[in-house]
Amino acid sequence: MPIFLPARRGLHAAMVSFALFVIGGMLTSSANAQITAPRRPGHVYLMRGLFNIFSLGMDELAAKLEKVGVRAEAVSYTSWSSLADSITAQYRAGNHEPIILMGHSYGADTTISLARKLNDNGIPVALIVNFDPTAPGPVPPNVRRIINFYVPTAWGRPVVAGKRFHGSLSNLNESGAYNHFVIDKADALHRKAIAAVLQAVGRGTHRVRPARRDHQVSAAPAVQ
Repeated sequence: MPIFLPARRGLHAAMVSFALFVIGGMLTSSANAQITAPRRPGHVYLMRGLFNIFSLGMDELAAKLEKVGVRAEAVSYTSWSSLADSITAQYRAGNHEPIILMGHSYGADTTISLARKLNDNGIPVALIVNFDPTAPGPVPPNVRRIINFYVPTAWGRPVVAGKRFHGSLSNLNESGAYNHFVIDKADALHRKAIAAVLQAVGRGTHRVRPARRDHQVSAAPAVQ
């Protein structure tokens, strides 16, 4: 009997190690299940501003959106036209998930340009969330809702409704709270943006509501 004792001890130790390994794996899987949200419909494209380095809040926001289960990617504002072509190809191939655009500074300007190109191709945009655009064009009619956080300075601008636009337009003046260089990183605004995204991707297909222009300055009429 004594000669088998080391072997038994070795076998016992191996069994204990295996059990701990299995339990650890189960705990890890359970933890991951708690922090990984189920994948939701929709795709968010976030446009960075000048030189691709001054709008890293877009990367932070993309990561937050991924955590709540919404596909999101941050790209340079210079890629807006090719991105519109890619979205168009996906849409025509049958991917009709909600399209959501976001941007900061020049990136915010190009969300409007991108939406206009999609409008020319007959493709709807569920939501745009902008952070202090510098020279945004009028919002095209294919956009269902646009939220514009801006600081009225030499940099920031409100957005205006274009001809035939009948969606929801909100210009939210953030003066005194943020400036052009930090507004894209504001956690409070990120939370509002994420809430709007979750509403957009959970709503499904529906009729566009009448225009609602909260906090819009009177000097920004619809462009004809």
